[in-house]
Amino acid sequence: MTRIRRRSAVALASIAGASSLLLAACTQDASSTDGTESVAPSASSEPPSAEPAVNGVDAKQYASSDPESDAFGFVTPSGKWLCAIIPDKKLAGCASHPTAGPLGVPGTPQIASPDGGPPAEADLIAVEAGKEPNFQNWNEALFPGNANVLPYDTTLAVDGFSCNVQFSGVSCREDATGKGFTVATNGYKFEFTPLPVSIPSVTPPPIAPTAAPLPQQARGSNQCGPVTYPETGKPATVVIVKGTLRCDEAHTMLTKYFTGRDKSEPVYSFDGWECRLAGDPESAEIGYTINCTDDNGNTVVAQP
Repeated sequence: MTRIRRRSAVALASIAGASSLLLAACTQDASSTDGTESVAPSASSEPPSAEPAVNGVDAKQYASSDPESDAFGFVTPSGKWLCAIIPDKKLAGCASHPTAGPLGVPGTPQIASPDGGPPAEADLIAVEAGKEPNFQNWNEALFPGNANVLPYDTTLAVDGFSCNVQFSGVSCREDATGKGFTVATNGYKFEFTPLPVSIPSVTPPPIAPTAAPLPQQARGSNQCGPVTYPETGKPATVVIVKGTLRCDEAHTMLTKYFTGRDKSEPVYSFDGWECRLAGDPESAEIGYTINCTDDNGNTVVAQP
């Protein structure tokens, strides 16, 4: 009887030893190669996947009408910001509207001027592909022409970039990295602010853009939205150089000038205004400056 028990114990010990060796062998095959540890790829090592745009709009409705411009732009409902996604520059950014001057946001730094002049307050906050969000100074328009309004709580997504508008501010990001910025009148941060995700019970109707309202500024030295030369289809920048005229009043006046003037005369008077052409009318294909003054001391210039 003692012998049988002893043999059973030996057999159990042999089975346990074999099992231990088998487990060790399997463990070694799964975690090492030639004695070197092999680390399995983790999900965190993959580039972040782009989240779908929340309440996306039809990007075509925000494309520039200029055939030479590859840009998609919008104005915020408040009229404070003009933003654009520019695929050929791999950039999304926002500038002050309508003056395109300094951002005027607390904490905006002084940076180098593009024309080599002294440092000046940045006029653009932007994010570029593969780069950290930053401030820039531009000497060119961020978006040509009149941009449509992007409604609150909607997203414009184009070519790897997304921008949204909320009551708290406007945000843009590079989708692949998630890097971006948020800017508002009371400050900024180099961090994208996503829209809250909601799941509607039914498919919402498409959101149609609306034309950006002309700014209603009271004093002069204001840059207003552009007008178009009827003869050439080229845009002209409207600037109230002097006086208390509003932008919409300046646009109404210039529309009357274009539709009523005698094209053979360099000076045209109407409704208390006198408008003169400055430049060579023979070069109308690129536009020429129009200078208008009235009896109330207002001066409006439209220049190519």
